[in-house]
Amino acid sequence: MTDQPVFLSEEETLAAVTRLDHALLARFVRAEVIRPADTGGRVVYRQVDIARIELLCDLCDDFDMNDDALGIVMGLVDQLHGTRGDLRALMRALAAEEEDVRSRIMGRLDR
Repeated sequence: MTDQPVFLSEEETLAAVTRLDHALLARFVRAEVIRPADTGGRVVYRQVDIARIELLCDLCDDFDMNDDALGIVMGLVDQLHGTRGDLRALMRALAAEEEDVRSRIMGRLDR
């Protein structure tokens, strides 16, 4: 089994996110908070886009955010995801070290 990405057409994306309509999806794309993939002239969305769209719909519905605010919030979300990935990599590297090295590093962390 391969981990091929699943791509959804615009219609499939609209069906997957019931609160979404063509105008709102176009707004998210124009604001560049959603960046669909282009597979040979066909615009498609990935599963990660669906999760982002759900969050964007929540932000619009609950907080009535404008496009600039959506861009700021999604930028922060992206930074947080990147930081979490970096932290996971650091934890894997630390786990591969000898116990004395791990203990020394843990002892230097401010808690």
